[in-house]
Amino acid sequence: MVDLDALVLGLDPEGWGGRRDIDAFATELRKLAPGAGPGDVPELVRATLERGREAGLWSVAKAKVQRGRCVLPKSVQLIRTVQAGDQRRPVGVPLRPELADWATSLDLLSGQRTVLLAVNDWLRRTNGGKVAVIPAAERAYELLGNEKAFDSTPPVGGETLWRPDRLNFGLLRCVRVPTPLTWEPAVPVVGPPGALVCVENHATFRSLLRVLRGRTTPRWVAVAWIQGRNTAPLGSVLDLPFRVTRFDYLGDLDAPGLEIAATACAIVSRSGILAGPAETLWRLLADRPSRPGAGVEPGRARDLAKWLPESVRDRSIALLTGGRAIPQEALRYDLLDQAL
Repeated sequence: MVDLDALVLGLDPEGWGGRRDIDAFATELRKLAPGAGPGDVPELVRATLERGREAGLWSVAKAKVQRGRCVLPKSVQLIRTVQAGDQRRPVGVPLRPELADWATSLDLLSGQRTVLLAVNDWLRRTNGGKVAVIPAAERAYELLGNEKAFDSTPPVGGETLWRPDRLNFGLLRCVRVPTPLTWEPAVPVVGPPGALVCVENHATFRSLLRVLRGRTTPRWVAVAWIQGRNTAPLGSVLDLPFRVTRFDYLGDLDAPGLEIAATACAIVSRSGILAGPAETLWRLLADRPSRPGAGVEPGRARDLAKWLPESVRDRSIALLTGGRAIPQEALRYDLLDQAL
């Protein structure tokens, strides 16, 4: 059984609470349960969430996400912990104009005073923040010696300090930056707009690049790669050195693969890019031999298959409900070379 105190310490070392998405929660949980296999994690998360909720360590969001066979809360709100003997009192020093109007009379805990004084000193040294905008993690380390202090929502210091009209990233001249996206060009000269195809398997990534680079006019100008449920790097799609005109996605033909696919396309769609299944590749994948997989209830199978091209939906529903799966590795280089 996972040590809940150790889990909370890993998620919130400063004790300021805040929201953590369920995948970040699961990542920290796995560190404390190294023997758990990937298929065991969703149920372990569900059971741990319930234990922590009953212990008053966190509350859970009403919004839900599907992870494996489990429906889980989309996020967890950690309860702020206050050290014994910590007393609320005003900061007690002259504050910069950017802070004085709202912060002078606040009764703050010691950790909050530490944050406020660090910001006050930084504003004084930088003449009101007249410096370049940098990543939030870099500013957090500069101010507090903790590069993760601004990762949570709200950051260290809590909602008392962090509001649009109080402390905010604009005032501190920093931004949260998305994880870089792994990608490689399929064309000799990168720059002109074009379609991007994304996969979640490194073998398919290499085979697709090999095929496309052998074409005079490849249908995709680049291939991207994400690792499993780590879809966060897709938030960097607008940072690529060419304009992505369309985002096509290929995943494993099983329940987790379709969940990841839908999430990936939703992230890219928020950037204003048309995103959906790479239809040619999904048709090719659906024709490959299957292997045993986890059975899926018919209603859920239909919901998952809605994302797929209509041409493969019925076959995919039958595959899922029949407890079968087709991984991307079924699309060997020679099959891709013939089809594309």
